[in-house]
Amino acid sequence: MGNIVDYVRTDFRSFTEHPFTAVDSLVLSELSYIRLPIVVPVFAVARSVDTVPVGALLRAEDFPSMFASDSQQVNSTRLDLLVAVAESPRFRGMRVGEYARRDDAGREQQFAAMTFDLSDCAGIRTSYGPGGLLYVAFRGTDGTLLGWKEDFNMAFRCPVPSQDAAAEYVASVLDRSAGVPGGEAPSLMVGGHSKGGNMAVYAAVRAADRELRRMQRRADESGDTQLPAITATAGSPADGGRGAQAADTYATRIVRVFSHDGPGFPRRLQAAAFDAMASRISKTVPASSVVGMLMDDRLPYQVVEADAVGIMQHLGMSWQVDHGEFVTASGLSATARFVGSTVNAWMLGIEPADRQRVIDQLYTIFSAPGYRSFGELAENWTTAVPGIVAAARQTDRETRRLVAGVLAALPAAAWRNLPQVPQLVIDSLR
Repeated sequence: MGNIVDYVRTDFRSFTEHPFTAVDSLVLSELSYIRLPIVVPVFAVARSVDTVPVGALLRAEDFPSMFASDSQQVNSTRLDLLVAVAESPRFRGMRVGEYARRDDAGREQQFAAMTFDLSDCAGIRTSYGPGGLLYVAFRGTDGTLLGWKEDFNMAFRCPVPSQDAAAEYVASVLDRSAGVPGGEAPSLMVGGHSKGGNMAVYAAVRAADRELRRMQRRADESGDTQLPAITATAGSPADGGRGAQAADTYATRIVRVFSHDGPGFPRRLQAAAFDAMASRISKTVPASSVVGMLMDDRLPYQVVEADAVGIMQHLGMSWQVDHGEFVTASGLSATARFVGSTVNAWMLGIEPADRQRVIDQLYTIFSAPGYRSFGELAENWTTAVPGIVAAARQTDRETRRLVAGVLAALPAAAWRNLPQVPQLVIDSLR
């Protein structure tokens, strides 16, 4: 038993011997946190999906910019994962490209995506058809205050800019990978960790909605009264990849969607499109999940064992793998159930406008010292506190009451990297 790095280092089976699983999806979702170098083709420049071998990422001179999280341990583990993938007989035929990254403070957007082409990995064409397989990975929150602000915005707004960007990204990849008329286009999987998992679900549902609208137009033109079902026939493992496929289909080519501890949505997505895609969505959460339990999307989920404690189980590198599958836990921990119900009850009990006011003020307060990320705040918290406290005191009385209540309700584990700061802010607000 080990984590996904151990899995990639030791499991040499082809995709025929061991078909693509949620563990493989988490591997690619973790790789999406890497800031890809300029050798990787950028999104939507080429007429087709443009990629380079994954081994092209192994250039030491690029590593300082590629692995730039606030945690050296996380950076080291992700480098280990990349090296293991490039060496692995299971993954070494993989290619990566279509890199997109947008950090826009004006739109409060932190977005990144990339496409992995697994078509030349051993066993993929046998399992998914001659068209091969593409995996679109969306990056989760990167630790910046901007990234967390967009996460919080998801509590009262749908779509946020990154959700729209994710839908546009998947639509573009589907369109540009459709291939020549009469040929077989690749199947598509979509996934991500944390916010990336939420965007994967949103993008897939939007693709299904796009398909339903296209079907409705055709039905209106032909006079049909009933639309055909949207089923994942193209390249589906269920039929050995032999399903017939038209180049203009969209949602039918999406065979799996993966959300790894991704939150839900503040309101139900398009009902018909969500129902059409729901059976293809695989959701995994750790036993101490908090993020994945937010805004319940009524999707079934698998609870995974992790070797971290509390909220730190959110980190995918802590999830346990045995013989190529996640180690299943008996259920959510009591703490996860309590925190999830408490936060969701607060979100349901407060008006969206008040949610937005609290979130906007929290962002203003914690960004006042001028640091880019929570990691920088943690490193400089003694000098950051005066700016945070001053910003907290400048809010109006009602907003101060709301923000103080929210901070007081958050679990102590969430603040382990910012000692004393929340209580100081609460005291200032009161």
